[in-house]
Amino acid sequence: MRKKIGIITGSGPEAGVDLWQKILEENKLFLKDDFQGDLDAPNITILSVPELGYSMELEKNYNKVWKTLKKAIKDICIRVDYFVIACNTLNLYSNKIEQIYLKHKFISTYDVVKDYLVDNSLDKACIIGALPVIQMEEYSVFKPLTDTFNIEVPKDFNKVHQLIYDVKKYGGDSHKVINNFRLIVDKIESNNIFLACTELPLIKLKYKEKNLIDVTQLLAKKLVEKSF
Repeated sequence: MRKKIGIITGSGPEAGVDLWQKILEENKLFLKDDFQGDLDAPNITILSVPELGYSMELEKNYNKVWKTLKKAIKDICIRVDYFVIACNTLNLYSNKIEQIYLKHKFISTYDVVKDYLVDNSLDKACIIGALPVIQMEEYSVFKPLTDTFNIEVPKDFNKVHQLIYDVKKYGGDSHKVINNFRLIVDKIESNNIFLACTELPLIKLKYKEKNLIDVTQLLAKKLVEKSF
């Protein structure tokens, strides 16, 4: 019997929808010709909590966000065998999740990014995300990567952070959003760029010169694998 999987979302809610869709895509790719329809889809629980949106200003709201996230984790873990958080910033709480004895059910963005770097023998890559993520300080889940890999981040943190707010407000189809994203990517030296914010893959930017790696897609693939 397949394992049940879960998504905690809310920062922002569209990110949870995007992850759900990608899980369904990865499920079909995994099963190939064995996929016959509804009965072969994964069992997914989605819990969307608007208060998790405070994570965009995590330094000011660290304890408030954890209180909200902790309750959401306990609620969803009653129903699922594995879960992810559809927000790279919130993955920072991995150690706290371990302290409430639910780490064995949690698949983090750090895990899938590190696995990608190792599996593809990449020494250097760029990570784009919200301000708490790309500052690579205490509020970034990806900070430990800098001990082993050459991790580049965009030079103008505030432009990236504002871009994420603009995606939330205007959507990924906005010409303004697409153009501002292109300007950021153009200035990055690395050929491999992790989109480590769940809003960034929603931007409809085609970029042949660089490899834009959707961390949400990596999470979806790992969740599907875990479900079997």
